[in-house]
Amino acid sequence: MRKNLKRYILLFWRGLTAFLSSAAEWFTVILGMKDDSKYGKLIRRTVGTCFTIIVLLFTVITIWDFCRVVHDRLELGEDQVDDYYSADDSQFISRNLTYFVDYSHDNFVVDRDGKKLIRHIRWISKPLGSDLLICYSIGRKRGYFNMFTGEVVIEPKYAHAWVFSDGLASVDDGGWIKFIDQTGRVVFDPNIPYRPEKDGYVFHNNHCAVHNERGDRLGLIDRQGKWALKPEYFRVEPVDSFWIISNGWQQSVLDKELKTILPFMDADLWVNDSIIVAEMDDHSVRTYSLGGKLLEDSYICETFKLLYDTNEIKDKSIFDENEDAHSSEFPTGVAFKQKVARCLCYQTDYGWYGLMAPDGHRVTPPSYTEITAVGPDLYFCKTNNNHGVILNGKGQRVK
Repeated sequence: MRKNLKRYILLFWRGLTAFLSSAAEWFTVILGMKDDSKYGKLIRRTVGTCFTIIVLLFTVITIWDFCRVVHDRLELGEDQVDDYYSADDSQFISRNLTYFVDYSHDNFVVDRDGKKLIRHIRWISKPLGSDLLICYSIGRKRGYFNMFTGEVVIEPKYAHAWVFSDGLASVDDGGWIKFIDQTGRVVFDPNIPYRPEKDGYVFHNNHCAVHNERGDRLGLIDRQGKWALKPEYFRVEPVDSFWIISNGWQQSVLDKELKTILPFMDADLWVNDSIIVAEMDDHSVRTYSLGGKLLEDSYICETFKLLYDTNEIKDKSIFDENEDAHSSEFPTGVAFKQKVARCLCYQTDYGWYGLMAPDGHRVTPPSYTEITAVGPDLYFCKTNNNHGVILNGKGQRVK
């Protein structure tokens, strides 16, 4: 290969010198410098030499610029960030480090001086709380680097790895979940296999949700790897400083100390700002304080009036002078006057509606996706399967 490269360079140089000599000769002919005297020869040599130097310098500059571009693309020189990267392409990591996204799929981390520290990154994920190590991926392997120095602390060697939280991180080591500290040392091994459908082994409030060996139930372990909540549940989900757990048909809320805030109930529970919301099976909504005290037994998001069309035409001017405005056939686009129906419509938090009497009494539970008035005290109530029923103001079905 070296002999072929040497041969190519030699052929290139011979071609270049021949081209320059021909160009110099052509230039002297154009200027009429065909004098064979010593003076003519001196002029031709001077002009030819100057022209050759100029062309040679231009060639060297072109080759140098080409090599510089290739050099930067192959990252053979100083690891500096090019000027074309903008703030829109970056993600702030710390006061010392920035993560740049290169659209040529070569993402990298740079320090405050613009020096590239880690290259060929696919993605990064910041730690939770006060932990310092950032999880990152190169190819199919994951590791960790310091978010302030950019130093790779744990080489990318794991098939799966999760962010540090509460001083620990979980990794997939040969298909088994293990928990490591910030030096990469295995702190404890819960002896559970990695399961993609149970992804997310991260500590919250000093506890981490993990599954049993069969992978069909969830529980909580503490920072020593011991079961704080046995794996008996179908759902164990952190929400702020609480845990929502499910036994398959009921849900309960625990605080960060795993004390019961709300016992198991037939409801869909979630924490919303400063309250706990419970959507019951009939779609009514209850609200509780963060301490578990009942605030509203039947929460209503909104109430509004229902309007129905009368037989009275709103605008009679659309009829011709000789046309009977009281005919049973009406022109297209005719509008009727509307009146307010007797009952109101109320809405719970998630778009379910019910009928309410004028005195505030709830005629029906919020079991309908849409309610429209079709008469002074008749209502078309649509269910979630796009079917509907006609109810009167007492909630009774009208045949």
